[in-house]
Amino acid sequence: MARYQSILAALALAAGAALCPAVASADPSTPSTLTYEFTDCTGLAGTPTEFDAVKQPGEAAALQLTDGGGVFIAVEAVDIETGALLFTTPGFEENGLTTVTCSVVNPRNGREQLVTGLIVPVA
Repeated sequence: MARYQSILAALALAAGAALCPAVASADPSTPSTLTYEFTDCTGLAGTPTEFDAVKQPGEAAALQLTDGGGVFIAVEAVDIETGALLFTTPGFEENGLTTVTCSVVNPRNGREQLVTGLIVPVA
């Protein structure tokens, strides 16, 4: 169990480190950059109630926070209207990492989703 936590933490840090050069700008980096507006967020004390994050189109689950504060890594998403599980990271709930759950309208299809993930701050 601890081994998986270490691996996930290392991957999250690597994802954050890989994005550091781009973090300085809150503007979308290309015309195809998608902006996700996360609202009604819940989590531990200090969890932001809302934040914006960007990513390029595709299936990547890591999104750069527009305030330059870190990376949001989505681990599960549910379609609000249908209740359908869109994706999940098997075993993630067993690792004990602090997560954030937010509502977001997917800019690719206009559907509202409930997304759970973790915010990895920039070191």
